[in-house]
Amino acid sequence: MLLWVVGYAFFVFHGLSFHLTPWSQAFINAIVKHTYPAKGQEQTTVVLFREENLGALGIHYPVPYAVHADIIAALASYEPRAVFIDFAFIDPRPDDGVGELARALCALRGAGSTKPVDVLLAAPTGASVRSEFVTCARLVSPELDEAVGVSGVLTYASHAGQPPRPTPAFALASEALGVEPARAAPMEIIWGKNIAPLNTKWMKCDEPSVLDALRLVLRHGPLALRLACPYTRTITVAHLLNSSGDADIRDAVHGQTVLYGAGFRLTGDRAESPVYADMPGVFLHAMAYDNLVTFGKAYKRAARHGVMARITDGVLLMIAAILLAWFPRESPPAAATFAELQAKLRRGAVAAGVVGLIVAGLAWRRGTDDALLALFAAYVLYRWRGARDLGFVLLTGVTLVTALFYYYVVDLGPRNILAFLVFFEVVRHLESRLKEFAARYFALKAGATVKSRAPLRVVDKFFSLYSGGSR
Repeated sequence: MLLWVVGYAFFVFHGLSFHLTPWSQAFINAIVKHTYPAKGQEQTTVVLFREENLGALGIHYPVPYAVHADIIAALASYEPRAVFIDFAFIDPRPDDGVGELARALCALRGAGSTKPVDVLLAAPTGASVRSEFVTCARLVSPELDEAVGVSGVLTYASHAGQPPRPTPAFALASEALGVEPARAAPMEIIWGKNIAPLNTKWMKCDEPSVLDALRLVLRHGPLALRLACPYTRTITVAHLLNSSGDADIRDAVHGQTVLYGAGFRLTGDRAESPVYADMPGVFLHAMAYDNLVTFGKAYKRAARHGVMARITDGVLLMIAAILLAWFPRESPPAAATFAELQAKLRRGAVAAGVVGLIVAGLAWRRGTDDALLALFAAYVLYRWRGARDLGFVLLTGVTLVTALFYYYVVDLGPRNILAFLVFFEVVRHLESRLKEFAARYFALKAGATVKSRAPLRVVDKFFSLYSGGSR
């Protein structure tokens, strides 16, 4: 019980779990790459107003309402399913195309061939969107949650702001989801890790070489290998305005959910995920909507740090402590001769070389994600067949099964898998030290002449648990 209490304190109170989060997140990212479907990606498009588009159009920031009207008119021509506009139309501009933009928004709403296009406008807290623009659009809150912990995990509220309004992703998906945003639980965003094929046609999406990747990880940690290109299918304003007859643009916009936002660095509307580098905030809304399309009502709740999650963590840690007691690590027999020692060293070197070549080959051919998974599998295999550590292997299986259960059945965000395994190692090391100290304690006591007093009897009882019985 003492070992469990010590381990739980390290695990829960901003200790072991916190510092292992980046490594666990990297492991999760590698798994998600192969398990997250492209359903949401195929239905979502970001139209990005980049800084270089300002110069090409001969305008300056802030973007004139008349230019927004032209872009929205271009979107309407492709008949999208829904459009979220991540620009705050709050500035008083009496001579800057207010009427033109208002008419464009209404034309966009009426552009649907079977039903009206759902048009959403960003309404930041403390600001009032001009009344001319609300006639044909709904207001949503674009407020973003802060990153959680050192891994940059982001949560996403179902409603936010003052007055409370639905967030863009929940507003866009609420009808199909059958969920009222005001009552929906916050979401932990799962980040897909397969770049949209359209993005590779015009973005520089090259990943670092194996050697560069290794250098980045060693210098900056496991999450240094963030991707430069976004997951969500993306086109720029320039692509849209010059897209006459372009099949890629038509496929990306017609009948799709479109999020129109800015890529201006000085605006401060930026988001950084565990998978992708610093990006415009509109991509966070896009990924949240992607999650809702992919998982439906089973989207992953941001409640893994709540009371129930802590209780289940405690139960799993207790299981780890029990496995520790039932399946102690067997020390391999020591080499009887120098020749036997040399043979063991040769076998170890060959095994390490083979694993190294396999991991390097996977990293070269399939990327660092597959190499990371292979390295983890090789380590578990070593602990099973090489170190004869059945307790660790059983704990790995229990941890993975429970993680999948909470992910797919309870709909919680990914569990910090590595923290449980390292906890197991920390507690095992502490137990071995206690056994050594208990043996030393009773050895010294046996040679002492002073009779044990009452306080020492408590110590005797405690150390007897780690020395094979009472003394």
